[in-house]
Amino acid sequence: MNDLLIKNARLWTLDEPGTIENGWLTAKDGLITAIGGGNPPPDVQGETVIDARGKHLLPGLADCHTHLMEYATAEVHRTRGGLAQEMAAISNLLTAMKCGIAATGEHHLGHPVLDMPMERYKEQIAATPMKSAVAYGCCYLGFAPPVLVSATRPGVAFGGEPLTEEEYRKIARESEFPGENIFLNYTPANAPLEAVPYAGKATYDRETLQKIIHIFHSEGKPIGAHVEGDDSARLFIECGGDVIHHGHQVSPEMGRMMAEQGVKLVITPSAGTSKRPTSPEEALGFYRQGVFLALASDSYIPPHPEANWIPLPPGYLAGPEEFLKIVGSTLRYFVEQGVSQEEALRLITVNGRKIIRPLEGLATLTPGCPADMILADRLPALETEETEDIKTVILAGRVQVDRR
Repeated sequence: MNDLLIKNARLWTLDEPGTIENGWLTAKDGLITAIGGGNPPPDVQGETVIDARGKHLLPGLADCHTHLMEYATAEVHRTRGGLAQEMAAISNLLTAMKCGIAATGEHHLGHPVLDMPMERYKEQIAATPMKSAVAYGCCYLGFAPPVLVSATRPGVAFGGEPLTEEEYRKIARESEFPGENIFLNYTPANAPLEAVPYAGKATYDRETLQKIIHIFHSEGKPIGAHVEGDDSARLFIECGGDVIHHGHQVSPEMGRMMAEQGVKLVITPSAGTSKRPTSPEEALGFYRQGVFLALASDSYIPPHPEANWIPLPPGYLAGPEEFLKIVGSTLRYFVEQGVSQEEALRLITVNGRKIIRPLEGLATLTPGCPADMILADRLPALETEETEDIKTVILAGRVQVDRR
């Protein structure tokens, strides 16, 4: 007996079987066991049976660059640490799950006030049904004077003193995915640009960056970096980095280098650096160069003043509830320019999941893949930006949210 049987669904496998107009799917022990078209065979049963009534069934959304468990706990809930921060972190993850997000790429970068130890993040995620992962790192904040914080020293802000080799090794060893492990440019964080005069300035020289990347690779871990501009992108690529986060104001030449070296790019269309975010047109250019792309929210963060494709007011803290608004204009532009709907949807599902869980393989709706999926009245981001159109959220083959 299967744990779950879904029938009468428009099944978007996002894999070789393509889209099945009237399909069915079964799952057991957290994995998809079978899919097919038409009515399921009479001997196919499930403890839970869902009649999708023509709704879209597709892999759960994956937001592979978020800050829901650290910085957003203070920004959104005004918590200051301890149990309250843990409650706020779980609250933010629950909000994401209710919005159809099955997996998030979380960051523990260190914080000047919040002092939750590194191991608690993994413990909290393990207590949820989501398939999230944590990237540990150190973060350069572009205030005057500039500030460095690190997951290895939670609750402490320090200046020019660099991290030790052992601290970088600990960050590498404990990280579950290549997120913002290091910052190649000072970040404005959520502050107005005029309040962060060092924002955008470079942080590492070539020799230091090569040593850090070597540490990660010697631990068997890929490394990701916060990057803006061609100079930092070129340095990261030439030193052997693996995943660029943001990549704002990066030229087609860097796109060519990323494609040739297999460097992945996580685009945050709303904000994230001191420079204007990547436009839909620029994102399509990278896609056509063969760069592996995923789109993410960088939750919670206000839109950059020049991101005029984001339908949100200035200063608005955009989080999981706005994920579809953040990525929607880019995905729709892709489709308008001839990219298939399936390929566009991969940028917020399969590809983001691959960043978050790099050893997992592709999380498509095919047998053997994780049974993490959503049922929606309209296609997320392509046909709707309203999370209420996502009616059912299923994780590991179990219904977690149901608004049908």
